[in-house]
Amino acid sequence: MVLFNTKKYILQYRFILFIYESNWYFAAFKFVFVSTIFKYTAKNPKKMPKPKVSLCMIARNEELFIEQCLTSVKGIADEIIVVDTGSTDKTKEIAKRFGAKIIDFKWIDDFSAARNESLKHATKDWILVLDADESLDDDGLKSINELINSKDSDAFLFLQKNYTNDASIAGFISEEQKKMGKNYAGWYGSFIVRLFRNKKGYKFEGIVHELVEPSIEAKKGKIAATNIALHHYGNADPAAAMKKKQFYLELCKSKAAQNPDASTYFELGVLYKENNNFDESIKSFKKALENNPKHSMAFYELGIIYKQQESFDEAIRNLTESLRIKENSEAFESLGACYLKKGKLKEAYRNLVKAMMLNPNKSTIYNKLGAVLERNENYESSIQMLEIGIKLNPKNTIGFYNLGVAFDKKRDFGMAIKSYEKAVELGHNKSEEIKKRIRQLNIIINSLPSYKYGFKVGG
Repeated sequence: MVLFNTKKYILQYRFILFIYESNWYFAAFKFVFVSTIFKYTAKNPKKMPKPKVSLCMIARNEELFIEQCLTSVKGIADEIIVVDTGSTDKTKEIAKRFGAKIIDFKWIDDFSAARNESLKHATKDWILVLDADESLDDDGLKSINELINSKDSDAFLFLQKNYTNDASIAGFISEEQKKMGKNYAGWYGSFIVRLFRNKKGYKFEGIVHELVEPSIEAKKGKIAATNIALHHYGNADPAAAMKKKQFYLELCKSKAAQNPDASTYFELGVLYKENNNFDESIKSFKKALENNPKHSMAFYELGIIYKQQESFDEAIRNLTESLRIKENSEAFESLGACYLKKGKLKEAYRNLVKAMMLNPNKSTIYNKLGAVLERNENYESSIQMLEIGIKLNPKNTIGFYNLGVAFDKKRDFGMAIKSYEKAVELGHNKSEEIKKRIRQLNIIINSLPSYKYGFKVGG
């Protein structure tokens, strides 16, 4: 195909302009020439090539999950890089069936080293990072196809949904999921960068819980939040998850003895927290702050622990310090939740709005905003916020429950019953209480006697 040589014709145009610039018919010539160019380019636009994606993975003995993972990204991955750290099962054989490039890498007790080895072999425009026990859904693939055309952002946060049957885990959201013949009661989440531009020098950091975010931020890259769900199934088996956590903890304790700096103590704090050893976790985060008083994430994690322990004043102090160093949606949301627990509705609302502005795609923020507005007896606005949260997550159990309470207090009993019933259907942990209230409301609808409320919004 011969492309239109614009440069050549512009030079000819300038030459003709020089000759005819004093003539009366120049204006007509200019109109015809420019019209011809626009007409031609409109019919023959020069298409920009679609950006391509490298899938980068590290794996070891993942034959149970890796096929599911690679199948889920067939529509987006233009190349697959699998760094294998010593598999003795069929992991590599399965990966090769998907056209993966296998890189054998000796395990050196450092997850970032293995991750960064995978990045060395990526040749495409964007890098997508997945673990073998993770997968994407069709909505996620569609969103990624749109994101890779972005000119404004260098990296994107995904919501990692860690499926589990342990409802006692902090942040647990009841949302039944069936996968590979197993049932999961719900998940707990975290936001993590898993899609970023290639050839920018970004590297993973951290021996365990390795992250690319610090490297992106250090290079002034722009990170944007998304509502893409990253489905993670590997921690659903309590025994396997505990074994993995213990392995990570011992690995990090050894590294901390060799290299007792802020980042290592921070990692150690996270691992103690995951092993439910909160006293040692707090000590480790404080040691991280002794080494680096501006470690915003250490303040944040301390705030989360104190929030779980219902030491809300300490939580507020640490979360505020974290935000003073660096603003992020998660800290604003947690701070808003603490103020809500203390009944300081104005402060709760202000922080939750800031969280929403930084991450408008997170349903739990709207759940909390709805709760604040309900406490202020602003039922219409409360319902609007909760409905946004439900739209973002149709299996938003707490959102449906809070919506039921808002309708209940607004005296719209029919809508209250519908919302309560949906919360029960989704497995809310107060289902028996909710069923009792549904029965009361049915009696109220039939007889309309006086009644009292017995519920509080908030989950």
